[in-house]
Amino acid sequence: MNIALIVYLIFLIFIAARSARHVKDIPDFFVARKGASAKAVAGSLVATILGGSAVIGAIDSGARLGGAATWFMLVGALGLLALIPFAGRAYQHGKYALPDLVESLYGKGPRLVASLVIPVAWTGIVAAQIIAAAKLLMTFTALSYTAAAIVAAAVFTGYTLAGGQLSILRTDFLQACLIVLGLVVLAGFALFGGNPANAAPSLSAILQGAPAFPFNTNFSPLDLFLLILTYGTTYTAGPDIFSRMFCAKDTATAKKAIFTAAAILVPVAFVIGFLAVYGVGLGDVQGAHITAIANAVLPQPLIPLIALALLSVVLSSADTTLLSSSVIICRLFDVSNEKEIPACAGMTMKNARMTMKDAGMTPEQVQGKLESANNRPLTKARVVILLNGIVALLLALVFTDIIGTLLLALAVYAGAFTVPILWGLLGLKAKPKFVAVAIVAGGVLALAGKLCPALPGSLGSHTGDILMIAAFVVNGIVLAVGREHLSKQV
Repeated sequence: MNIALIVYLIFLIFIAARSARHVKDIPDFFVARKGASAKAVAGSLVATILGGSAVIGAIDSGARLGGAATWFMLVGALGLLALIPFAGRAYQHGKYALPDLVESLYGKGPRLVASLVIPVAWTGIVAAQIIAAAKLLMTFTALSYTAAAIVAAAVFTGYTLAGGQLSILRTDFLQACLIVLGLVVLAGFALFGGNPANAAPSLSAILQGAPAFPFNTNFSPLDLFLLILTYGTTYTAGPDIFSRMFCAKDTATAKKAIFTAAAILVPVAFVIGFLAVYGVGLGDVQGAHITAIANAVLPQPLIPLIALALLSVVLSSADTTLLSSSVIICRLFDVSNEKEIPACAGMTMKNARMTMKDAGMTPEQVQGKLESANNRPLTKARVVILLNGIVALLLALVFTDIIGTLLLALAVYAGAFTVPILWGLLGLKAKPKFVAVAIVAGGVLALAGKLCPALPGSLGSHTGDILMIAAFVVNGIVLAVGREHLSKQV
């Protein structure tokens, strides 16, 4: 088991080292020079979406939700499909990260708000992935929590800062294949009898007592509506999704990748829902239900496959989230701002010679100028990633259970940014100060909705739900008022 993990981690580092040789400038590092194929982007989308909360968290929710756990990924697929009509305009207006898109739609004020809010939330999400990775490593190895957290953080931070987006696209495709293969193999053994030597519970007995799909007493149509608002919309207007899309070589490639990823998520959703139901029959288990299922139904030689798949689940989300957050921080402090980069940066030697011919520079001087211009912002970007990874690691070492915070961050992000982003992509306008107010108001209401305790009475028990819905409604109203104000001025 330990050998398989070591080989896997070394292989990831090898991919990063190879990718680093092809990173010449900021466009390479942040968006793979916008040259990624549909296969690469789709693989990265799938790997990023099938993160710790999506897979491990959904399967752990089986005792409460039963088959309704299927909705987590179905809603994700729905969110991706909803993005396709907006993909062309988003690709046209976006550059490196979501705040770039916000600035293109509304100006620098709303961009500043997005640049301050998103990295804070996303660093917490990176920390949550480190926690999940550490607990998985503890399950399959003899490492302590601290050592496992350091190993996990060092690996994905290392290959992210080495090769940037090029590393992530290559490792994500491998990890997406491992995740889907691992889930299908695990579900297959559970469905067709598992390992008789482990005395796994019978399938019929499990299905009889589990909450049903699509709805049950613990998951109503209202819960589905709220899940779409707070979770599904992050697949339509989330920074990680846009960061994948901005790597595509053109709009058609981006749309094809988004559709492919959504198509893959639909069957995976039912596999996850089935495993969530199956895990209920195992009773009280220590650690994640998915590892308990693996130990119950799989032959021993296949356990390393599930271990690698689960580690991929976590690392594939952590690297994308880390880079997304770091790119936003870099752009906030103008680390990758074009005004810092001489005109020769990013050019080929041929174009650079033509540009500098009048200056009387030799080819060697041009080469040195190119390397200096490109290396300076790259070094700063890598330092930001390193520092961001260290902060996330420290959070993971102090707080060992922040999955709830992860879901809280997603809900607050959805309440703050979904409506303004989709509003702008629809071609609607609003004054920047109204956009900033809408973001803040939506985020505050969403936060209140997640933190507010249930109040007395039938309506009071839904106070949190009402506040969550109000976040989107108020967001839209403020933008509409800002649009009317703008039209009156014009």
